[in-house]
Amino acid sequence: MKFWFGKSDDEEKKQASEAAPAPAAPVAAPPPPPPQPAVKPIWVKPAVGTPPPPAANPERPAAAAAPAPSAPAADTLVRPQANQRALYYQMMNALYDAVVLLDDHGHIVDTNTRVESVLGYTREELWDATATTLIPGLNPQVFAQMISSLHGDRRVLINARVHRKNGTVFPAEVSAGLINLRGENIVLAIRNIEKRMPARAMVRPAAAKPPVS
Repeated sequence: MKFWFGKSDDEEKKQASEAAPAPAAPVAAPPPPPPQPAVKPIWVKPAVGTPPPPAANPERPAAAAAPAPSAPAADTLVRPQANQRALYYQMMNALYDAVVLLDDHGHIVDTNTRVESVLGYTREELWDATATTLIPGLNPQVFAQMISSLHGDRRVLINARVHRKNGTVFPAEVSAGLINLRGENIVLAIRNIEKRMPARAMVRPAAAKPPVS
């Protein structure tokens, strides 16, 4: 059998004080954190149409901004036009035939360089001469008939006898056409065919012989 006897108030306080744990020593405050480097601001996406700034490279110095290209001068925007007169003479002088340019009255207004080697006349000597100087058969009546035949984008081919400056004559094929330069002009291209004549003379008698039976 166990008996429990109560304790006085003083004894309970003494016993409680002895049983209570000793107060803990004050804990030291933690040291402040080391300073952090400054945080770069976050790049905000620009508006549409604005290019983003280039990323900086710390190992390479930033290059100087390239100057904006200047607008081209006004005269560089215009394509240079070819000299039409130079092209005209290049075309005329590149032709093999002797070329004579006539006005609508049959007067010579221009020639190519081939005329001098074929006919013996210079360009200045034939200036304002009539077509009959070279082709006597091209009289005003024949000339008018030729012009009427040329309209409608047509061509005319004439077998004629052409006179040189030294008085000699040679057979020629003369092709005629219309061109609009200063009004209506007639172009005559004269080709010497005297080298063909012996061949033609040999072909014609052979063709006239009756076939051998």
